[in-house]
Amino acid sequence: MTAPAATLSALRDLAAATPLSEADITSAVEQGVAAAYRRLVVDDPQVRARVNLESGTFVVYRIDGEGMEETLEVDVPDFPRQAAAAARTAVAERLASFEQRRILGEGTSQRGVLRDAIVERRMGTIWYVDAAGVPGMLPPEEQIPGERLAIRDHIKVVIVEGRRKGPDAIVVVSRSHPQLVQRLIEQEVPEVQSGQVVIRAIARDPGRRTKVAVDAPDGDVDPQGACIGRNGVRQRAVTSELGEEQVQIVAWSADPAAFVMNSLIPAVAQGVELDLESRTAHIAVAADQLSLAIGRGGENARLAARLTGWRIDIRGDDAQADVPSTDEPD
Repeated sequence: MTAPAATLSALRDLAAATPLSEADITSAVEQGVAAAYRRLVVDDPQVRARVNLESGTFVVYRIDGEGMEETLEVDVPDFPRQAAAAARTAVAERLASFEQRRILGEGTSQRGVLRDAIVERRMGTIWYVDAAGVPGMLPPEEQIPGERLAIRDHIKVVIVEGRRKGPDAIVVVSRSHPQLVQRLIEQEVPEVQSGQVVIRAIARDPGRRTKVAVDAPDGDVDPQGACIGRNGVRQRAVTSELGEEQVQIVAWSADPAAFVMNSLIPAVAQGVELDLESRTAHIAVAADQLSLAIGRGGENARLAARLTGWRIDIRGDDAQADVPSTDEPD
């Protein structure tokens, strides 16, 4: 039996234009033709179809109880047209399924990867982007608070996961994840790419401030200087992608006391006493450094606590402020 206007042979050309192979398309067409027969003639699960995309012909047959093929006659006048329509639908569904698997696979294999993205549209509080050819969704929890986006903006994002969305799939991307800052630094600092400088920890308050602890394991590079760059050029390249957010580069130390004191930059600490039982760092600062050490609304101290894993108790010459970590150690 022949489909009208060589509809089935036209489907063969999809193999060259889509990720589906000719065998995939043939299988989908056969399923569609068999489904049309079961819908229009008799609902028999043993009905199969065999197609020839080159000639645009197909045969419908049934598998009997002994596994033999029995060719079936079709007396429905409109069957070739309806079979071709069902074949097109089956191929479209196969393509949609393939695309869904591809996108979900991208979300899994590319998790944490930095992508250049173009803002395409907004639906409610969700922005949709084209992340280097992959459809991406930027939900509210992955946005930088207060950041204003516009259609056709070019932004940097990191891939978080692949997610099913009805019959489709989409990749969730983030602007607020700490990994975005890490990937931006890796992109700008060759010493991080080579392993001469290592990022030990990141604490981020998206849209406001991020602290990044860096170390040079071999000791032959100034890790802070490498990440900041001459005249701050590398640090500015990172912050330029983050709007108003500040990025502070902190010198990591294996000595917890030194690391805690370093983490309070831009404030300068005078000394620290560690209470191992409560995992609290009691830090002494000059009176004129107290507000700087605490930060607006306690922000600087909170980020320092999250970065180091120690509760922070800051003491000035004539004042005291206890600022516990929001991520207390076990």
